[in-house]
Amino acid sequence: MKVFFTASQRGQGEYGAKYKKIAEALEQHGYKLLDDDILTDSSQSFYSRLEKGGHKTYEEFYKKKIRLIQEADLCVFESSTQSLSIGFVIEKALEFNKPVIVLFTEGNSPVFIQGTSEEKLILHSYTEENIASVLKKVLLEAESLRDKRFNFFISPKLLEYLERVSKKQEITKSTFIRGLILEHMKRHKNDGLDD
Repeated sequence: MKVFFTASQRGQGEYGAKYKKIAEALEQHGYKLLDDDILTDSSQSFYSRLEKGGHKTYEEFYKKKIRLIQEADLCVFESSTQSLSIGFVIEKALEFNKPVIVLFTEGNSPVFIQGTSEEKLILHSYTEENIASVLKKVLLEAESLRDKRFNFFISPKLLEYLERVSKKQEITKSTFIRGLILEHMKRHKNDGLDD
């Protein structure tokens, strides 16, 4: 199984060793890391390379991360260091309907994310001593949240409309259809269909 794992570059100094332990534990559980930038790139060289490269480098970095999130079976984030960038990437992973695990050291809870109730979001604290057992638990939970494939046929007219609306809203066709189903579920919550 493929996993997208990242964390705050600004947290490298304080949490870099923990990032490596999380990555090692993921690999021990049989997951393939799609990206190792957070493990191999120092904070200083990361920011220096982006700044020297200018807008094009930022754009390539963004596109790479989005592609990797889309490829992943699930996403894992270490969020002990508060970061708008990590929050944004977490939101993108949820937008792509990926199971998302957000890990944080005790006492460093991601305050804003704690307030959300996303179905595919798993928040869990960890210590250096229990990271392997915490990961084992949350990975099992995340695997149960993975999407199941569902194929169906639609007319060319419906497909054309679906392609136009998904392009205009800058979302995938699947995201649009899921949104319609979720909206229907909300409207018919008390009809006995959600049992």
